[in-house]
Amino acid sequence: MLRSGNERRQKAAPSSWKLLVFSVGGRRLAVKTDEVAGVSQWKESTPVPSETPFVSAVMRKDETVLPVFDLAGLLRVSVRGDDRLCLTAKHPRGPMAICIDGEMPVLQTLDPAAIRPCQGEAFDALGSFTSGLDDVPIIALSKLGSSDQT
Repeated sequence: MLRSGNERRQKAAPSSWKLLVFSVGGRRLAVKTDEVAGVSQWKESTPVPSETPFVSAVMRKDETVLPVFDLAGLLRVSVRGDDRLCLTAKHPRGPMAICIDGEMPVLQTLDPAAIRPCQGEAFDALGSFTSGLDDVPIIALSKLGSSDQT
């Protein structure tokens, strides 16, 4: 049977969200794995002048210089652990480094029905979910560093 060209096809909703759960200052957070380029050991950053909110340093990763987004500063916490980690975010303006706690991040698959709206955060969130006793917000990494962050 032929279908007309005007008939719209429905896209299947994703059956699950793949998340990376990590912590900053002891606070558990999550991001979608398709927004993450990798996790590695943290290397020292170099302060630079910047007008972008919470971006005031850069760090070298291999042959690339990455802007550093201060997520801990945005959350008003301090990164924990002596062996801090670097989450490299895929951002529309290019890769970005984020310093996270030394506790190893965990991959988690989540049913979309478990995601609730999330409000009142200092960052754009895609929603949140409950893990144990924690309410874990899902950060929209692509929105970090936008001019409306305060």
